[in-house]
Amino acid sequence: MTQNRSRNALAPLLAALLCLVASACVSSTEPILSDARSILGDRGRLHIFSAPKDGARNVLRYNFQWRRDRYVAATGPRAAPVEFTAHPFEGRDLVVQWKSATKWSPKQKPRGLRPVTYFLLRKVAEGAFLMLPITEGDADDATRDRFCIKSPETTCRISTPEQLFAFARAAAEKEDPDAGVVVIEAPAKQP
Repeated sequence: MTQNRSRNALAPLLAALLCLVASACVSSTEPILSDARSILGDRGRLHIFSAPKDGARNVLRYNFQWRRDRYVAATGPRAAPVEFTAHPFEGRDLVVQWKSATKWSPKQKPRGLRPVTYFLLRKVAEGAFLMLPITEGDADDATRDRFCIKSPETTCRISTPEQLFAFARAAAEKEDPDAGVVVIEAPAKQP
């Protein structure tokens, strides 16, 4: 029971931990991309394997369900939910907006912002993706200088799709041997 509680407490932090691979993730205060569809299915289970560390990968599991304009996911019935959307990008890639369950500013809990971070999912097989955090370190200095808004919470906040796509293209060009892995398990079909 204690192990499940600690895993559930750490689950919302997975997205933030993946962002620490090379540098800080590109983030926003609200989702930037709209018109999301349920391209991953109406419901299922995400298995998110972290980048390898000393030859091992940690795994977190989220049950997810489509709710009108976004996915809502949680690691268990009492876990704080996260929200995310997946959007077709270039080629076989998807851009994921991930709205954390944890706030940026614990000192200002009622007003604290829930950060939105971004990931590139690269399809490698049916239901299996490489997961690359979209970080400011992926882009060149000129792109960072042009698009990153500095704030106390993050080193690179963005606010438009144009800014997001510039960083997503830079992430897509990068070969990352330490990518995370996402496996999407569809629910069993009723006979």
